[in-house]
Amino acid sequence: MHRTTWIELSSEALRHNASVVRQLAPNAAILAMVKANGYGHGAHWVAEQLKQHVNGFAVARISEARVLRDAMPTSPLLLLGTLVDKDLLLTCAGLELDIVIHDIASAKLLANTPLPKPISVWLKMNIGMNRLGLSAAEFREAHLLLSGKPHISSILHMSHFSDAEDIDARLTQQQSQKLRTLSLELGNSPISMANSAAIISHPESHLDWVRPGIMLYGDDPTQRLSNELALKPVMTFKAKIIATREVAKDEGVGYNHRWRASGSARIATVAAGYADGYPRHAPDGTPVLVNGQRASVAGRVSMDLMTIDVSHLPATAIGDEVTLWGEGLPAAEVGEHCGTISYELFTRITARVSRFYC
Repeated sequence: MHRTTWIELSSEALRHNASVVRQLAPNAAILAMVKANGYGHGAHWVAEQLKQHVNGFAVARISEARVLRDAMPTSPLLLLGTLVDKDLLLTCAGLELDIVIHDIASAKLLANTPLPKPISVWLKMNIGMNRLGLSAAEFREAHLLLSGKPHISSILHMSHFSDAEDIDARLTQQQSQKLRTLSLELGNSPISMANSAAIISHPESHLDWVRPGIMLYGDDPTQRLSNELALKPVMTFKAKIIATREVAKDEGVGYNHRWRASGSARIATVAAGYADGYPRHAPDGTPVLVNGQRASVAGRVSMDLMTIDVSHLPATAIGDEVTLWGEGLPAAEVGEHCGTISYELFTRITARVSRFYC
């Protein structure tokens, strides 16, 4: 099949990364984050590959939950913090979804809404992110309000760290203690705090459930894992060269001639642009791989095309393969050049890009 722009998705890498989570947190259940279409990798595919390796999945939108529930009729599935109303609660019961409750009004509504099937509730406490979550007083009130209700099958306690990747562990330890202390006062509810960074760096936070996200897809937010625990990139974004040309000294390339040749240069045009998900704001010097060798962006990325400097790679030819990120070139490195993170790069890939699962 003729193609110029595509992503390759490795099931072996995905399962390897899940095994790293298991090795780091052997006593915790694993709730895999598959929101945002599995961080751009395909939620259904990710869930299918991991269903024997994790204990459940989490999404951020009810539309995501519907699609995944159709594909995974029996897997535990958590709907993360969202706007809660009676219709949503009834939908969660019908789809057998767990739900995060992060404000006292939602807790009161749930307490007073009979449901056709009982659901599990994950009460979220704000421990310092100041984004979502109940205060300590509200958390206690919500727990007591929901305890013993016939339509509540279980109550779990959760929170989310703000700085778990920081080399200074003190803030994370302080945040962890806030939830652990209050949870202990309220009984023996299972606790979930650890995201990817905490799974790697804060083993004391693993407790009952860990919630890996970006590390499942191959990015180590702490940059501390190595050897057999090193993560593997699941997504490799590729495109082909469709033109090459010689450029004279001082000639410009691309819109507004942002890049100009300091001497005679060779430029390759690659069939990928911002309509495929590659960042338009990628600066000159952003790395790519041409047949496994490093080259760099030269000129402004356009909708369907980008240009790279291959002056030092004289054998470069039309049809050659370019890796934009993935195996051999971490998405995090590309993101650092572009002033963003791998999460955004992964989720920006558009529907017109071909996908190959291996």
